[in-house]
Amino acid sequence: MIASYLITVTLFTFGPTSNLTYSGSITEDLQFPGRLAPAPGGGVYVTDGPSDQVIHYDAGGAVVGSHAIPESPVGIAVHPTNGHIFVSRLDGAVGIYDASFSQVGTLNPFPFTMDDPNDIAVHPTTGEVYVTDSAAHRVMVFDGTTGVLARMWGT
Repeated sequence: MIASYLITVTLFTFGPTSNLTYSGSITEDLQFPGRLAPAPGGGVYVTDGPSDQVIHYDAGGAVVGSHAIPESPVGIAVHPTNGHIFVSRLDGAVGIYDASFSQVGTLNPFPFTMDDPNDIAVHPTTGEVYVTDSAAHRVMVFDGTTGVLARMWGT
């Protein structure tokens, strides 16, 4: 017995779209945008692993600058008080960078190692840095000033 099926596809557009504008610069040089974080002073940082860089855009989408991260950036977060920028990388580390993206250190998970640091968040009040270590199924919490492991959960 051969069955036949009728498939109907209906497309809907909700609301006006005339107020949307395309900015040609917002997608320039982006191969695979991953994560983003608000940049101090405005705009946003966007990680782009395949191009090994973090790109800084202003609020209008214009490129302010790009910063090479040869270890392939994944996640990104900015410390609210000291301005340090934390970038998780494919080499299994989380780099700590200053405003000019000069590396000033790495988070120290001793006595553990990070298998696959992924997303990062900085607590707005305590300044603690939260890192998901995806392959190890855990969350690690670091002191935002010293970069030393404070606690973790998961296995």
